[in-house]
Formats: sequence, structure tokens, C-alpha cells
Amino acid sequence: MSSHRALPRVFLPGAAMDSPVELPREEFEKLHKVLRLKSGDRIAVLPNDGSLWTCRLEGRSAVPEEQTFPKTESEFAVTLLQALPKADRLETSLRMGTEIGVRKFVLFSSERSVVRWEPGKLESKLLRFRTIIREAAEQSFRSVLPELTVIPDLKAALAEYPDATVLSEREGIESTLWDAASARIAYDESGMALIIGPEGGWAPHELEAIGDRGVTLGPLVLRTDTAGPAAAAAVLFGAYAASRKNSFST
Repeated sequence: MSSHRALPRVFLPGAAMDSPVELPREEFEKLHKVLRLKSGDRIAVLPNDGSLWTCRLEGRSAVPEEQTFPKTESEFAVTLLQALPKADRLETSLRMGTEIGVRKFVLFSSERSVVRWEPGKLESKLLRFRTIIREAAEQSFRSVLPELTVIPDLKAALAEYPDATVLSEREGIESTLWDAASARIAYDESGMALIIGPEGGWAPHELEAIGDRGVTLGPLVLRTDTAGPAAAAAVLFGAYAASRKNSFST
């Protein structure tokens, strides 16, 4: 496994690895010009199905040699729903969330979101964000790329994820994120959805809609691009620790 972890990694979703695969130009240039690899060097190709293929680089092609299935994806799936922050903060949240192990990102607008995306620019922005996710997934040895989708607003988020846990800055909340996460982990739930608010916090009518779903991460006030990855890390590490404890006790 250590040798696989050391290999330069390239995601090629849907690639059929039964014969040499030609690498996309941008991936080949990264390997050739940035990493200084040459024909005969070995790389890892990830077809986005949970497998990893050790390949030999020959010109612009990856020649498959061995298939393995690295156990790097958490069985406890975390979906991170993020109210739109500024672009640089969203990029940070996507990158860190991917490295931590988030399974799916869902973006939505809230009343106090500073950013408003124009419909005509949506696809170009999503292309940029998916590139950030792919690069972070390659770096962190993910074997499946996280999904990225967009929905209209908090109302749609709560409708699509009725059991979601929402981080809230409202004073006096006694329920913590860990209370909600540990209950799900203990009852062998398959995962949970976390909703993160915007830079300006939730509007009063949004807090009303959130109701008793609101939890706290603690007494400190975190930026929105910190809160999402921090919450995901707490949940995923807890799930990982619980799975190791269960495996040792059986």
C-alpha cells in the first residue's frame, strides 16, 4: 500500500483499463512538465470506481499493470451543504472537504449570501470547482471523486435532506455536532448531511425553518470556510475511530 500511496495519481473517470489509455493533455503535461516523469515511470490511474490501476507511462499513454482497491473512502458518507460564500472561501471549503473525505458537496444560496451567481456563468464556475475537487482528491489518495451539485436555497436543502444537521450560531443551543454525529454512528447509520451557513449568518426566517436541527461546534465563532471542513473532520474521524474499535472487538 505504501508504494501505491507514493505514486503520482490521475483520475480518469470511466476509463476502460483493459488496454493502454491515452492521458488527457492537461494530465500528461502535469506529469511530464511539472513532475518530470518520462516513459517507463509508474503512475496510478483512478477510474473513479473505487479501484486503482498501477500503470507504466509510455509516451502519452498509461499502460495498465495491476489493479488494487485501496480502502481510503469512509463507509460513513458525509454530505456537506454549503451556503454560498465568496469564491476564494468556497474553493478552500471544497479543497479541504475533499481532502478530509466528504462524499458530496451541495451548494445553495441563502438570504445573507454575499455571492449571487449569474445563470450564464454557472457552468464555468462548476468546471473550476470540479477541477479543485479532482486535484485535491488526487493529492489525498481518494479513490472516488466527491459529487458537486447546486440547489436553489435553504428551503430546497431542508426538503431534499430532511434529516440534515445544521450548524447554527444561535445563542443557547445545547445540542452539539458530536451529539448528533455519535447517535448516527452508534446506530450504524450510513452517513449524515451537514448544512453550513453563509458569512453573514442565518437570517431570522431561516433560523425558524432550521428549528431543532441546529447544533453548535463549540463556543468559538468560525468562518464559513473553516466550519464546514472542521465539522466534516469531526464526524469522519469519529466514524473512523468507531469502526476501528468495532473491528478490534469482534
